[in-house]
Amino acid sequence: MKVKGIEVTDAQISAMIDAMASHFRASDVEAAAIKAGVPDADMIALRAADRLIQQRRKKGLIKIVGKGPYWTNQ
Repeated sequence: MKVKGIEVTDAQISAMIDAMASHFRASDVEAAAIKAGVPDADMIALRAADRLIQQRRKKGLIKIVGKGPYWTNQ
């Protein structure tokens, strides 16, 4: 995945997926991205986390709980 010209590696994506425990927030996924080495500057880690969450939501793998801000695995 590329975010603002920065390549997010498969290992970094795996770390973000691992952060998607039974209940999680977008900020949990963003923190995992930063810890895995995705740059925090220019909101790159936030955008990478958001893209991954939306991809997994569209595949039916996760859903939002109530009105949010928590997500859960299906």
